This record gives sequence, structure tokens and C-alpha cells, in this order.
Amino acid sequence: MKKIFLILFCFISINLNAQLKDTVFIKRTISDSPYPFYHAIFIDSSPDSEHRKKLIDFKFNSFDSASYYEIINLLLPLNKIQNIKAGFPVKWITLNQYKGEYYLYRPSEAGYHFKFELTDSATIDYTMEGPIPGKIKRIKFDDDINCTIEREHPWESREVSIKIIDKQKGIAVFTFTGQKSDRWYHLMVDSKKANLFPVIVNYCITDKQGELDFDSIDFNKLLK
Repeated sequence: MKKIFLILFCFISINLNAQLKDTVFIKRTISDSPYPFYHAIFIDSSPDSEHRKKLIDFKFNSFDSASYYEIINLLLPLNKIQNIKAGFPVKWITLNQYKGEYYLYRPSEAGYHFKFELTDSATIDYTMEGPIPGKIKRIKFDDDINCTIEREHPWESREVSIKIIDKQKGIAVFTFTGQKSDRWYHLMVDSKKANLFPVIVNYCITDKQGELDFDSIDFNKLLK
């Protein structure tokens, strides 16, 4: 029985690799003990990558809808914002740095993939707990690369500053500020320009795996 499952895993891995043109493996494990097991971390450079399509998908599933509307009802009434700058990106996904290069990342645990969306009345943080809305109280565009959002949010984050550092590639630094003025940062990319970057995929169909360690980013340097 183990041999049958191992053959099946190998077949899956071969098919998976065949779908990817320029696959570079960072890690790969095939084992039949204590049970058939296949795990691979690889770079998918395909321009039509299905993994990339998953990462830029902002559609809600049933769990997302329940989570979102439970919170949004606590924030009503929402105020429609009139001054959102035309052409400013509104859907963002996480960008990572690995060995000095930029990559998208499809994690072993999907909830680790952070996304951010800006609507005409709310922000949405896509997290492990699902999409978390925040009520926009004020939004300011200093120019076409700098945006500051003040919001009412169920978590600590009360302000989001977006600074586009590479307009051509759609790369931005997001600065989140909490109630106690503590700050944390995310490197993000406009979802419409995600096709400019390869995807690192952490693939295993049987078990959740540890996530890949990416480069530490000097956000203060990027913001300068």
C-alpha cells in the first residue's frame, strides 16, 4: 500500500513539475516513512502561473463572507470617501525578498498570505482570521505615490501609510500604526503588476509545513 501511495505522490510531483517551465527547487523531500510524503519548495517563473492566480484572487468564500459581515455590521454606518485618487492601486499582495530578489510567495498555510484592499468606504486586511474590514475615517493623498488612511479597526491598527517606492513595478511599503504608536511594516505589490514577479511555492498536500525564511528588509532605508 505504501508503494502505491508513493508512486501516486511521485506522479503528482512529476505532473506538477511538467506544468512549470522554469522550475528551480529550493527544497524537495520524497519519503515513504512513516507514510508516503512529498514536500517541495520551488520557484515558479511561469507567466501563466496558477499559483500566482490564486495569490491575486480577492473573492470571498463562505467563511470569508461570514467573518467580514460580522465585523462590518459593528462599523456601520460607513462613509463613502469622495477623494480616492484616480489610478491609485486598491488591491495589494505581499512581496518578499529572498537572496536579494523579489518574489511572491504561496505559503504552506494559506492564511499567512497577507493581502490588503481599499474600497470607497473601508479597508480590508486579509489575514489568518479572514478578511477584516476597517472603517475609513479620513484618507489623504499627498501625491500619486503617498497615501495615509485613518480608520476605525477592530485590531490595534488605526493608521495605514502607503508609500510607492517603485511605480513601474508597483512596489510599496505599508506602515501600520497602532494605538500606542507602535509600527509594523509590509512590503506589498499592486496585484495588477504581480505578473512581474516569480512565485515561491511551498507545496505539500498532506501536511502543513514550516514557512520559508525570507531576507530581513531594512524598511527605514526603503522609505528614504
